[in-house]
Amino acid sequence: MTLGTSVQYHFQVDTVQTMDSQSGQPQGSFDQTAAQLFSSSGAFSGQDTYIVPGSSDAYNSVSTATFVFYSSAAKLNPDTKYYWRARAKPAGGAYGAWSSTASFTTARFASQTPANHLAVSGVNLYGPTDSGLINIGFSLAENNVATGTSAGGGAYNTADWVFVKFSTMAGADGTWNHATLIGGSVGAGATLMAASDGKGVFLDHTAYSPYWTAGATVVWDFGVDGVDGKTAIVKVFSVSMVRVPSGSFVYNIGNIGGGTFNNLSGPKTVTSGAGTNLPSGALAGWPNGYGGFYIGRYEITQGQYADFLNTVSSSAAVVLYSTYVEYGHNITYAPDNLYGARYAAADPDAAKNYLSISDAWKYMNWAGLRPLTEMEFEKAGRDINGDTRTYPWGNTAPNLSVYRPANEDGTCIRRYLNYSNAAGCRKVLDVGRYMSGDVYRTTAETGASPWGIADLAGNLWELTINCSWASVPLNGDGTLGLPASWPVPGAATAGVRGGGFGDASSFERLSDRSYASWGYTVRNPTIGARVARTP
Repeated sequence: MTLGTSVQYHFQVDTVQTMDSQSGQPQGSFDQTAAQLFSSSGAFSGQDTYIVPGSSDAYNSVSTATFVFYSSAAKLNPDTKYYWRARAKPAGGAYGAWSSTASFTTARFASQTPANHLAVSGVNLYGPTDSGLINIGFSLAENNVATGTSAGGGAYNTADWVFVKFSTMAGADGTWNHATLIGGSVGAGATLMAASDGKGVFLDHTAYSPYWTAGATVVWDFGVDGVDGKTAIVKVFSVSMVRVPSGSFVYNIGNIGGGTFNNLSGPKTVTSGAGTNLPSGALAGWPNGYGGFYIGRYEITQGQYADFLNTVSSSAAVVLYSTYVEYGHNITYAPDNLYGARYAAADPDAAKNYLSISDAWKYMNWAGLRPLTEMEFEKAGRDINGDTRTYPWGNTAPNLSVYRPANEDGTCIRRYLNYSNAAGCRKVLDVGRYMSGDVYRTTAETGASPWGIADLAGNLWELTINCSWASVPLNGDGTLGLPASWPVPGAATAGVRGGGFGDASSFERLSDRSYASWGYTVRNPTIGARVARTP
């Protein structure tokens, strides 16, 4: 073909190398219904809607070296080798000969493993020593891990926060405590770094992988924790996070909402993080976003919260439990079950709504994490070195195009974010839904920030510490307490950012502070939270 001409393509796929082996028809035959511009030396690019012989398709970009293939009817099978071939014809001409047959092997699919999939399995204790140390081994599996450099020059990576709870009383009610971890190792694709306070370890990913699995070991100093490791049982927990790099960024573009309480007038380029570029009255070291930090890749999920409820004492869990079964929230409580198995999330991957500040703060402290400041929230959504984007994905306003996502009930917004109270989908969605690959989306349409952080806009308003709080919020200590360095629930020193599933796009802007200061104690269907940690 000649570059610059209009070309129509025809693609076939089958599980056998001879394409016409099945009664004269291959398993899939996709004949493009309209020509597209041939602008490169590649084959073709686009999106197929159905995998049935003779079906029409919907190509939506110019020719490149990649064929992008998404199905919504009969589907390809995971872990299967497929053969394919293609042919082309110029506008007004006839098809040429078929290409030689090539092959590809499928891996795991989005419908099998949502974007937030991070699972721990095979936990075991081994190698106790006289020095009071014991190894805890386990396996990890996760989707879509990444490392990279942003357009602004910031190096970032997916990072898994791993922490351990232990009991020396066979897991009896109220006997789980936070383990002190001092090191360990992990398989290919990540490096392990123990937190200086011993509350957990970070597994920093070193390469992109659509599906990553590895064995890992953490070293528990049970002597420091004052127990006999040989009589203990443990639970290993993990939270997918992202390491956001240090660097200057633009904050509070437009001075949108939020009143006049302590804040930096915008737009403000934050160029340091020690004692300058801080809100009025904030103490040195207040997390203004300039320094590197770790942030939850996703909002807290209902599955994570149910695990939390099953590990704290039953008396505490009852107080922290939300009974609502609406707006996508459904964590069941079975009082007749044994302790440790009373709470279960109907959809573990759904974002956890109905979070009060007390609920969120206690979960974060229990996990050894901390709340996010609103300045960090904006840094998480923008690139460094002068980026002034309006939304986490850029400046393009979202639209109201809808679809019916797998594993969700209803007709929901198709691109960018869950917002605008879409008819038939007034609820939280699975976290990372727009990054899952369930339908074709451009990189911007996934809604992810430059660091690969999902749902900073939409789905749920996220609880943050606002700029009127002077103290430096310290990392959690692994208990259910409310640290003195965090705002007291109900005080105007905390609020929400980012907009929720029921809000207009104006609230989804990164710099919108309309509800950044809100004395909030009750649970609300549109409010959740995201964790953070200082390195």
